[in-house]
Order: sequence, then structure tokens, then C-alpha cells
Amino acid sequence: MKYEVLKGCVINLKGRQKGEILEISDEDAKMLMALGRIGPANEEITVENRSIGLDEESKPRRRGRKSKADL
Repeated sequence: MKYEVLKGCVINLKGRQKGEILEISDEDAKMLMALGRIGPANEEITVENRSIGLDEESKPRRRGRKSKADL
């Protein structure tokens, strides 16, 4: 399993920096996770644009204040 380094530390006699992604044994991973030095690596997150009216050609209808003449 792949893990991401959360804090700079030494893993397998090599200095590791924050943000590095590496694959290590489960025994070492349990210890380092308990210390808060590593965490599971995130899978690639796809960003989805959920804005209204993005694909439509017409603009979304805006709700404005009623004019004082209508009151």
C-alpha cells in the first residue's frame, strides 16, 4: 500500500520530506502511522464542476429584489 509522509522523518535509513509518496512494509507503516508521521496516500481526486447552468446556453434566472413600485 502507498503512504504519504505527513512530517519529515527517516524511513529505511533515508530522510523523507513531507508530501513524498512511498510504499513500505505493513509493520513499519503501523508504527509510523501511530506516531503521526505517515498516512494513507489519497487516490487521485477528480474535481467535478457542479455549477448550475454550466452546460446550458441560456443563463440561469436571477432572483432580484422587488422594486418599490411593485409593493
